[in-house]
Amino acid sequence: MAANVGVGRGELDLLAFDGGERVAIEVRTVTGDVDPIDAVGPSKRRQVQTLARTVGATRVDFVGVGIGESAVVVHWVTGCG
Repeated sequence: MAANVGVGRGELDLLAFDGGERVAIEVRTVTGDVDPIDAVGPSKRRQVQTLARTVGATRVDFVGVGIGESAVVVHWVTGCG
């Protein structure tokens, strides 16, 4: 696994293997009542998918971490590209 992988002018938060599959993972952390997955807009999704293809990743996952007053919520969405 690698973190903060520079790819051209962009960066992948995480590059990992799940079994034999190379996976690019975008992590977004937000505070308040916003769903963290919603914080990854369409242009960012396209950018991550393009970077993932560049490094040979066959899957793109998004991880959202929401920090609220009384809880921390983690959403992991697999196979987004």
